[in-house]
Amino acid sequence: MKNNKIYLSVFFIFLFNIIGAVALCFPSLREVVLKLTPLNLLLILGMFLYANNDFSLSFLKTILVVFIIGYFIEVLGVRFKFIFGEYYYGETLGLKILNTPLIMGVNWLTLSVSTFGIAAYIFKPKILIVIAASVLMVLTDMLIEPISASLDFWHWKNSVIPTQNYIAWFLFSLIIHSIILKFDAKPNPFLCFALLGSQILFFIIQFINYGIV
Repeated sequence: MKNNKIYLSVFFIFLFNIIGAVALCFPSLREVVLKLTPLNLLLILGMFLYANNDFSLSFLKTILVVFIIGYFIEVLGVRFKFIFGEYYYGETLGLKILNTPLIMGVNWLTLSVSTFGIAAYIFKPKILIVIAASVLMVLTDMLIEPISASLDFWHWKNSVIPTQNYIAWFLFSLIIHSIILKFDAKPNPFLCFALLGSQILFFIIQFINYGIV
């Protein structure tokens, strides 16, 4: 029964991302699909949590703390330009508080938990888990950044992505993954591969759509 929940969730996680990615290739659908981005991210997170089936206090604390930290990292990033560089958010990611979309907390949560789960599956030493997960976070961000402005996620000053952005991502990722490790969270690795893999597939399709590759 548990495996059925996992397989079903993996199917829908990929389905939501693929449908969204393909729909964005059609100009007539683009505006509607972009407006649904926050809902899509919430649905994907919901499917992950449903199938992961861990509602222990430690995992719930992990979810809450990572969401809050991830959101306020972005609040500080927008406010203090020396952290990531100078950027601002577009309208695609929905409701903003302090000039930062609330959904960014969800984005940090899904990326952090999925990269941690993958790293924990591959490595056993704790320090390697934290470092590998953080590297994976940065590599994922490097995939997202070139397409973010085209999707009106966020925009960099002069359309230049500063190197300090990736350095900051790595350092903050080290902190967040250390916290996840401290809370002894154990996300299902199969779900983590699906969660991250489907997002990577989404952005690869957008790279092709916008002629970046």
